[in-house]
Amino acid sequence: MEFITIVIYTSIYIGLVATAFYILTFIADIKREREFFTEDELPKVSVIIPAYNEEKTIQLTIDSILKSDYPKDKLDILIVDDGSSDKTYERASEYENKGIRIFKQEVNGGKGKALNKGIKESRGDFIFTMDADTIVDKKSLKTMTRYFKNPEVMSVTPAMVTREAKTIMQRIQSVEYLTGLFLRKTFAALNAIHITPGAFSAYRKSFFEKHGGYDEDNITEDLEVALRIQYHKYTIENAPEAPAYTIPPADFNSLLKQRRRWYAGLIKNTWNYKKLFGKEYGDMGMFVLPIAWIGIFFAVFLTIYYTIEITHNLILEILFYNSINFDVFNQIEFNVYLFERIFFQVFTTPAIWFILIFLIMIFFYLRYATKKIGKTESLYLNVPIFMALFAILFGIWWVVSVFYVVFNREVSWK
Repeated sequence: MEFITIVIYTSIYIGLVATAFYILTFIADIKREREFFTEDELPKVSVIIPAYNEEKTIQLTIDSILKSDYPKDKLDILIVDDGSSDKTYERASEYENKGIRIFKQEVNGGKGKALNKGIKESRGDFIFTMDADTIVDKKSLKTMTRYFKNPEVMSVTPAMVTREAKTIMQRIQSVEYLTGLFLRKTFAALNAIHITPGAFSAYRKSFFEKHGGYDEDNITEDLEVALRIQYHKYTIENAPEAPAYTIPPADFNSLLKQRRRWYAGLIKNTWNYKKLFGKEYGDMGMFVLPIAWIGIFFAVFLTIYYTIEITHNLILEILFYNSINFDVFNQIEFNVYLFERIFFQVFTTPAIWFILIFLIMIFFYLRYATKKIGKTESLYLNVPIFMALFAILFGIWWVVSVFYVVFNREVSWK
């Protein structure tokens, strides 16, 4: 029990230190001046949309790009059909008369290969990669491109948020994405962004020309590129005023498969770029990456521990009350009993107080997100669901991912 107490208080301490550090960094970054491209200086950009069996969403994605306020004479849009077996190519081809170029690969070679094809055919100085189910705000392209005024900036990330969140799993992800807006901006202030979302991110084309294209065998090619950019000591920026909307997985199994791929990819790519840990890479190497992995360890460990402990204690107490003829399954008696036990647990468990602090953090994160992107989806319903289930799901995702990596199980897109 003493070991568990040490783990709990250590995780709380680290969490509070990290939170304070990130908040102070965010406040300091507000005062930092950045140079941006003016309207006349905006360069030519290429938007690459790889698509595999996306006939239902591809046209919505194309329409959102066409509605962009970016100068049309400086906008190059490419669709790369990656061997689709549905009508993705036919749907995309309807836009050829609007200047969009369509390329078709006869065999499905993976997202990395489709993106590399797009980069090879691109005409812009800057590359935007975009999933075929993503929709962007009309100002996002211009807002993100302006950051490239700084020649050290090799990539710019958007404000990734969800749309059409209807199921419980989607509502949880909706809050998760919103809270990530604050952290991504803070990481940008530290030059510690280590993931450039594949759904929508921008890159300087010269980076690919100098350091190679996407790793076509990597299951998280967007993560690998971000770590490669950091490895070469360039800068990754974030544009919180540039929303990009994606449809998250709707059910538990689909979400588990996505996170299994994400986290297994994170483990493998972090190992490949382990040199990023250390003082040579500043705040990212000395603080952000170590804290992230320590936090993952604590989250998984405590999730497993509390799940086992609560289940075990509940069984013991039910057996005890049955032994003294207390009808725990009588609705009135059981409700009183349950209320008393919950009340006792809430005010005697140290971790609960940390959760309350976490709730306050979530409130400020969401206020920041709302201010940057405007109206958000059903927060009054989504936040309670997120708080009740996210920690458990997070633990499950990581346990499964670690299992797959340790036992060398295949992790794919499917």
